[in-house]
Amino acid sequence: MAITKYKVIKKNLDAVINYAMNREKTENGILVSAINCLPQTAYSQMTLTKKAFHKEDGRLGYHIIQSFNRFELPPERANQIGKQFAEEMWGDKYQVVICTHINKKNVHNHIILNSVSFVDGKKYHNGKKILHLWNKFLTDYVLKMD
Repeated sequence: MAITKYKVIKKNLDAVINYAMNREKTENGILVSAINCLPQTAYSQMTLTKKAFHKEDGRLGYHIIQSFNRFELPPERANQIGKQFAEEMWGDKYQVVICTHINKKNVHNHIILNSVSFVDGKKYHNGKKILHLWNKFLTDYVLKMD
């Protein structure tokens, strides 16, 4: 079963993005994609969104990690799952970077979500209840692809 966990990013959004986009872990950047921003300028674009709506403090974003321990997925498929997941969850309002790491036994995605919507400036708030929905979505989506 696919597992999802998340961390709130309260500082160093750029460091989290840089970690996720590490070229050694993402097949020289091949396994990096984004929604509503460009991977190369994601941090700048997210920062501009925050500035435009005067929401530059507090929760800067979310770091979502999707791990596929029990599934033997090719990295490209894991990235596709991460991108589809992000598109369905936040594609209409938020900037998201999706990076698939292949440096460990399990293929896993690092998804960085801007906390501020580029559409209306509202901050995304996550609760523990939504983790269950995320995990269900992932499990259902992965099973549909098999």
